[in-house]
Amino acid sequence: MGYQYLLIDNDNTLMDFNAAERQALSETLVNAGLPADKDTCEAYHRINDALWKALERGETTQALLKVERFRQLLQYLNRTDIDENEIAAAYAHNLGNYADLLPGADHFIRSLHGKIKIALISNGVSSIQRSRLALCPLTELFDVILISEEVGAAKPDPKMLFMALEKMGCTDKTKAVMMGDSLSADIPAAVHAGVDSIFFSQKGKTSPLPTYTVNCYEKALAILLAE
Repeated sequence: MGYQYLLIDNDNTLMDFNAAERQALSETLVNAGLPADKDTCEAYHRINDALWKALERGETTQALLKVERFRQLLQYLNRTDIDENEIAAAYAHNLGNYADLLPGADHFIRSLHGKIKIALISNGVSSIQRSRLALCPLTELFDVILISEEVGAAKPDPKMLFMALEKMGCTDKTKAVMMGDSLSADIPAAVHAGVDSIFFSQKGKTSPLPTYTVNCYEKALAILLAE
């Protein structure tokens, strides 16, 4: 068998983060007496996306990010009567309740379990990811779980990949591959770590950076289980 170690991202690679985020954000805004309309949600996404990109560049931390995104949103809404720490905590709690998998993710991981070692490597807030993983039926199938806030480094920094390889006993990086949906975090992390990569591109985006590009789990399985 070619690959013996899979390093895999969580959000939008296995779990449907977009759906979870929509539900948790709407719930949080409504409970706080804030509008949950399209304009407000789009403003949140602009702020949140910019902050995550800043995190990937090493310009902020996750501890700051999880509150700063709501500070900026409240400023945008001109709502100085709401505490950003309280609404950030409420959002984290709500998001932790949603752990739906993408269609086919369960079969994908179960098809690999016992054949290759699997490390889940997530750029995520610890409390949120741990809550969601507690609800996920796949959690017990991972050999290693690493979350950026707990490690102190986020992809594209390769630190989590190196830690996962060490924990799984991998001494030959040619036997390892990183799979994820982000061209700014997952795939560059693989490049920095010196391992092959599978870009999970459900929307048809392409790039010369990954070793492979797939648009479904079946194609990823074909690569991972090839002799």
